[in-house]
Amino acid sequence: MSIDSLGGAAGINLQNLQSMDLETALMMVQSERTKLLDSQLQTQIQEVQNRNEMVSKLNNVVNALNASIGQISGTGPNDVASAWPSERAGNAEVPLNDAIAAAGITDLGFTAGAGVRHVIGADGKPTSATQIVRNNPAIMSAPSTPRSQLEAAVTKVKGMIDALGNTQQMDMLRLQSLSNKRNEAFDVMTNFVKKMQESRSSIIGNMR
Repeated sequence: MSIDSLGGAAGINLQNLQSMDLETALMMVQSERTKLLDSQLQTQIQEVQNRNEMVSKLNNVVNALNASIGQISGTGPNDVASAWPSERAGNAEVPLNDAIAAAGITDLGFTAGAGVRHVIGADGKPTSATQIVRNNPAIMSAPSTPRSQLEAAVTKVKGMIDALGNTQQMDMLRLQSLSNKRNEAFDVMTNFVKKMQESRSSIIGNMR
């Protein structure tokens, strides 16, 4: 909602208020405030959900990276998988590259020329078909990706998760604050309506 010259919500201007009695004007202002807080609360809830989904996607990347590291028998930084049959590609390479794509990561420092992942359908979801994707930018893992690059990628993605975790804490504090304000505004509006009804009932009772 936009704010007008009165500092109120859109739809409440000076002319509107001048044509109302005091009770109606106060009721409208409080109602608009509650609607505004409802909108802000829903936006904040969506932001929290979006970050939770991103953390889940990044965790999938870490798990897939560790699975690829598990395919390397050597412990040296330049060691790679000694063999890469189709089942290894299906169990490690493709899931990792799919997870990277789903998380929207743009650079993990991989130097492999290309990698295999599932074809993305028109609905934005992976299909059953696979394709070779050129490594530009450096996000595709392949059998030639050494242990050092995979381990560095794990560290980088975990850093992303930690950063989101810190942001999530701030999001939850803001969400709690908005929820409290919204509940307070609703209570004020409810009490105001109750007092208006009691006042009218009292006036009618005195007129009898």
